[in-house]
Amino acid sequence: MSRHHLLLCINPASGAGRGADAGAEAAARLRSGGADVEILAVPGEDGTPPVRRYSEALAARLARTAGTGPDAVVVVGGDGMLHATANVLAGTEMPVGLVPAGTGNDLARALGLADSGVAGAVDRILSGLDRPPRRIDLARVDLAPLPAALPAGPDFAGTVDDGPVAGAPPERERRYVVSGVNVAFDAAVNATANRMRWPRGGLRYVAAVLVDLLRFRPVDLRIRLDGPDGPDAPDGRSGQNDRVLTGPTFLLAVMNGRFIGGGMEVTPGTRIDDGVLEVFRVTPLSPVRFLRVFPRVFAGRHTDLPEVEIREASSVRIESVTAVGHPVPPGPPSWRSAGPVLHGDGEPLGMLPATITVEQGQLTLLDDGRRP
Repeated sequence: MSRHHLLLCINPASGAGRGADAGAEAAARLRSGGADVEILAVPGEDGTPPVRRYSEALAARLARTAGTGPDAVVVVGGDGMLHATANVLAGTEMPVGLVPAGTGNDLARALGLADSGVAGAVDRILSGLDRPPRRIDLARVDLAPLPAALPAGPDFAGTVDDGPVAGAPPERERRYVVSGVNVAFDAAVNATANRMRWPRGGLRYVAAVLVDLLRFRPVDLRIRLDGPDGPDAPDGRSGQNDRVLTGPTFLLAVMNGRFIGGGMEVTPGTRIDDGVLEVFRVTPLSPVRFLRVFPRVFAGRHTDLPEVEIREASSVRIESVTAVGHPVPPGPPSWRSAGPVLHGDGEPLGMLPATITVEQGQLTLLDDGRRP
């Protein structure tokens, strides 16, 4: 049997610096398991691998050996690292394996890997190398780019059209998301958590929730849901297939996976390969009410709350955003004053209006046959 050639992509800064040790252990275990391991790590000036620089390095590495490249890409990191990898490999046959080493690890939870540890994740990767791979869905997000003054995530695929005009900023951008797209309160919490250095792990998101709860104000959204069976199909399992939701919104997540915020199971029925998005919307509620019901989301016991609605869709259009009772303040733009910033897999994506569409089977995963 020939030895498998693996490209091991390590984010040494993931998990508050735990990624470096996890990467070293993963490399050693993969080699002892019979694989040839090539390491790709892209440190930044401050020791943090910028996601955009990593994605460019990964694309360049794979392009250099087209047809004779690695048998699989193995990612050691968190949601942002897998997000970047998915945007490079979307629509290709290159399989991906994951060694969870991030802060939230929501994508790992959706794949049943969150509690595997490095040893368990490597064992599943080695087992999957000799099995047929699994194809999972991605959420394609077409949206307005972030203003230049805002911190931008990676620009993977340029504009929605055939290509950007030379020297001109794109009017629209396209990104792929594995787990979910967030806007309103959950996106604000995501941004706050990304800036925090303590506490570690999922507790960071809980702390960010408490920080943002009193200062956040709902946003007025228009949300059009199409499908999952098409706009002209009769009523189906989710009611009318062409729907429009309007009004003040406290929290909105369009989910391909099940988890956000380091383990919040917002859409318990979601499968990552069913060709359907789950739209999770929470209408305004008081801080006291929120704190009373918030713990239920970690166990997926919130779906019967009157403020919560979950709908299925194959495509979601989100637009017409205004801050309810909070005009845009004067001064230079920031992520708060410029309007809601959409986050996907924990990364800033861009601005509204946005269209999110499920694309079936766009990402290939190493698969050992186990399911969460």
